[in-house]
Amino acid sequence: MPRIVREARLQERSARARLAPRHHPYWRSISQGRHLGYYKGRRSCSWIARCFDPNEREYLTKPLGAADDHFPSDGTTILNWKEALERALEWFDTLAANQFKRADTYTVGDALDDYLETFTGKSLEKTRHTIERHIRPALGHRKVRELTTAELRKFQADMATRPSVYRANRSGFAKPRPEDADSVRRGKANANRIFTPLKAALNRAFNDGRVPDDTAWRRVKPFAKVSVARIRYFTPAEIEALLDAAEPWFRKVMQAALFTGGRWSEVYQIKVRDLDLRSGTVHFPETKSGRPRYVHLTDDGNRFFARCSTGKGLADLLFLNQHGRPLGPSHQIRPMAETCAKARVEPAGFHILRHTYGSTLAMAGVPLAVVAESMGHADERITRKHYAHLSPSYVRDTVRAGLGRLGSFAGGALRLLETA
Repeated sequence: MPRIVREARLQERSARARLAPRHHPYWRSISQGRHLGYYKGRRSCSWIARCFDPNEREYLTKPLGAADDHFPSDGTTILNWKEALERALEWFDTLAANQFKRADTYTVGDALDDYLETFTGKSLEKTRHTIERHIRPALGHRKVRELTTAELRKFQADMATRPSVYRANRSGFAKPRPEDADSVRRGKANANRIFTPLKAALNRAFNDGRVPDDTAWRRVKPFAKVSVARIRYFTPAEIEALLDAAEPWFRKVMQAALFTGGRWSEVYQIKVRDLDLRSGTVHFPETKSGRPRYVHLTDDGNRFFARCSTGKGLADLLFLNQHGRPLGPSHQIRPMAETCAKARVEPAGFHILRHTYGSTLAMAGVPLAVVAESMGHADERITRKHYAHLSPSYVRDTVRAGLGRLGSFAGGALRLLETA
């Protein structure tokens, strides 16, 4: 017959006081293969948990904290029985959820895979591209627990100083971008964008209990003051030239962006069912922030969308390409470049149409909170970053009134100032 082991009573402090000090812990079974232990030495007492790993056929152990034999519990470093049991149960659940992956073999590649598997943002493909192109080749093989702050800072610096290139063509060739005065700032901003998913994956690994410490990457800070707002927007004359130069199918998409302030990813997917011409709104169900939003139309905008939806079913897409086929995520790049060249307008991306919408509202005195709501910004700080300088404000009006002419103008004509 198997021997029956009598377990020590560990719940009560008085019962633990009667136990003799020894080199190995006293164990209390929690469930099959899971135990909470109490180590009693001559000078200190502590809690320890162990869990049987079915993969390696051995026990994994984890120190939990000091026991409250001599000092009252603080819930952090000194634990009573109940607190130690709760911490042990949490560790058991984490091991089971992680399928008993050992922290000493858990790599950055594993962390990235786990992060992508549970990714809930709207930019999954963009995040996956950043990981596969920049992060995994450099750090995917490294064990997370062996990462150092110096190593991560070097990776960040390498990303910031890497030569910038244009989008690769179909053969995989990427043409280098010319260096300019803004290259250093742009490189650091790109490094921040690349480091963001890496840090998010490592933080998730730490929060899930895959690694015991997050100090290495917590000390690495993003480059400061390198993100600048794009303040470009089209003037009325430029808009007229662009619409005249655009192909008929692309002109409609541009007009839709100007009437709604929508991103390309939102505009090209508009369906007839997303229009409510009676209330004068367009519904964007799929947005960058993940929050659907309604955009209010002007009378001209309402008439425009009414013409575009004539003769179409509720499930039909509102905009198609020149061949009558659905548009895709990058189908605006070449038509926008060709339209700018034909209209003799400084080259700009489709997103500048969205900036034109926001800038027009801001310069008309629309409150920035309303602009943020209409454009679907997750935070009003984003709106202020891009459009606050265009909005009429008390500070601007007061400064202009206080400075006056400063003697620079006389009789409406500019007077040249003589140097001393």
